[in-house]
Amino acid sequence: MYYYQSNLEIQQNRQAYESMYDPNHILVQIDKLMDWNSVYQLLEPFYPSTIGRPTIDPLIFVKILMIQYLEGFRSVRFTCKQIQQHATYRWFLGISPTDKVPCHSSVSKFLRHRVDPDVWEALFDHVLQWIQEDGFLSPDTWAADETELKANANKRKRIQVIQTMVVKEEEDVLQLVNEKRQQHGKKPLAPKAEKLATKKMICSTTDPDAGLSVKHDPRGLFAFHDHRIVDTLHNFILDAYVTAATVPGHRILMGRIERVQHRVGYSPEEIVLDAGYYNARLARELEKKGILAYMSYRRFHRKEHPDCRSVKFQQVTDDVYACPFGVKFTYSTSTRSGYHEYKPAVKGSCVGCPAAKGAKDRVFRVSVHQDIYERMRKQRLSMRGKVLRSVRPSTIERSFAESKELHGLRFTRYRGVRQVQIQVWITAMIQNLKKWTKLRSLQQYGLYLTYQMEEKKKRKSSHSS
Repeated sequence: MYYYQSNLEIQQNRQAYESMYDPNHILVQIDKLMDWNSVYQLLEPFYPSTIGRPTIDPLIFVKILMIQYLEGFRSVRFTCKQIQQHATYRWFLGISPTDKVPCHSSVSKFLRHRVDPDVWEALFDHVLQWIQEDGFLSPDTWAADETELKANANKRKRIQVIQTMVVKEEEDVLQLVNEKRQQHGKKPLAPKAEKLATKKMICSTTDPDAGLSVKHDPRGLFAFHDHRIVDTLHNFILDAYVTAATVPGHRILMGRIERVQHRVGYSPEEIVLDAGYYNARLARELEKKGILAYMSYRRFHRKEHPDCRSVKFQQVTDDVYACPFGVKFTYSTSTRSGYHEYKPAVKGSCVGCPAAKGAKDRVFRVSVHQDIYERMRKQRLSMRGKVLRSVRPSTIERSFAESKELHGLRFTRYRGVRQVQIQVWITAMIQNLKKWTKLRSLQQYGLYLTYQMEEKKKRKSSHSS
């Protein structure tokens, strides 16, 4: 049967700790800001109202998990032991000195079986909504990145699985290719039908949801990716999404931006990304959405002669390029892979060239997304792009560092993507609460660091200049 402590009962229990608890503790500040009634509304549907014995107040379980993630304790068992001997923790839970701390197994069952994982995302949304109402979020600039979380799985226990997937031809790429072919009187390429392809995948027998990553270990380890979006004004976490380590960030970024837009009601004017998001299709989608993207350059591995690299080719006209040695390259064809091919105007011009790699002429390829790459380069090298690139270490990278060093997110505590997602949601919520309490505490000293105050400072500086 659903049971919850009344405010009067909590206040009576807390009176026993008046001379023992720390009034300046971060948990005391969080308790003043949180609206616990909204948390009760999220938990009530998972408990029967009249059947069975009265339960332990489910809010106590939520608070125990908040203590664990705030302090970075390694387990629920260790957290419950610390609560038994810490007056401030008991004050935060609202239990009397004679009450027993709930068993660690009850907390684990509450987390795994009692409530739905979506409750933690809803709780994260509530906290973010309160922060937005206080004016601490900015619609100007966001930063996005991903980090690797080591899975709770042995890297040696693995099996090879053959996965079947549907391969589709990209219609937008084929359209750009056919436009170029028709300009030069060539027959347009017909679209190919969908086909099934097989791919060998290495999966973990311990945690099948984890993906094999060779980023930090050449032998490979099983891990998850935490895809995160933060607000660069005060580094509040706007979204944290967990996938297998085999899913790159540029594939899911647009979907997460739309999710944050549904959450806060707007999309950013600018977004800062690292080299892992250097993708022309992503940049084109961001352009269509009206978001100015600043992406770091990604250095691709190419087997080219250092004196005859593709970046050293000069464009003479729309369909004519010149190599570093002065050879004229003219348009030849456009392929399904999304490249325009250029060959020497005079056959055999590359024979005897010091940069030639064989007896045949070189084929110079230009991507159909070259215009996007040029705009990305222009934005990256602009003054605004250089400034925002220096902002990333103090925003998104710092957010990941705090999660791993202070809140135990370097390794996953659970198995399965749904359970790991819960761990990430609680960690992100705790980080936002810490930042929120700090900004609210500064207001008593006259420091109102809200987005409206930042806008007033910008206007004053522009008028003075």
